[in-house]
Amino acid sequence: MTNKVLPIPTPTAAIRASGLSHIDFADGYSGQAARTYVDAEEAARAVFADQPFMANCLMALRNIIVAPFGLRASVDFSDRGLGKIDVFPIISKTGTEIVLGGDDKHLDFRIWISIQPSLKGSAVTISTLVKINNLFGRCYLFAIMPFHKILSCLLLQRALTPGKQHVAGSS
Repeated sequence: MTNKVLPIPTPTAAIRASGLSHIDFADGYSGQAARTYVDAEEAARAVFADQPFMANCLMALRNIIVAPFGLRASVDFSDRGLGKIDVFPIISKTGTEIVLGGDDKHLDFRIWISIQPSLKGSAVTISTLVKINNLFGRCYLFAIMPFHKILSCLLLQRALTPGKQHVAGSS
C-alpha cells in the first residue's frame, strides 16, 4: 500500500519558523508514514536520503540552464553550526520540526519539515518557503516550479513508504 502525499495549505508554524522577512512563495505537502520518527531531523534525513535518479537528472538540468546566468552549479551553503542534511544547512530544530535552507543573491529559501506522532506512525509535513531577492529570482522560481512540485512530492513519498532504508547518519 502506498502512503499518499497530499497538498495542504502552508502551515502557519512553517511561516513562523522560516525567519524570512517576507514570503513570496510557500507550499505544503503532508502524508502518513508507517514508521514512527524519533524526531524531525530523522524524518528530514529520510526525505533527502539516497535521492532518486529523477532528482539527480533535474539538478543536472538545472545546472546546465542556470550556468549562463552566473548561478552556482554546485549548491553548497555554509553550515550554520547545527550541521547539514544533504547540502542544506540546518537553521533551527526542535524535536517536532526542523528548518533547512540557504540565502543566495537571487532568492532565500527554507525547507520546513515537521512530524506529529499518530497511532500508525508519524504524520510528516514538508513546506518550502521562498523570499525572492531580484528579477532573476522571480524568473528562476517560475522556471523550476513544475519540477519543485514533482520533486517535493517524490521526496516526501520516499520518507512515507514502508520498507525504505534511509541513512540516519549526517551528510
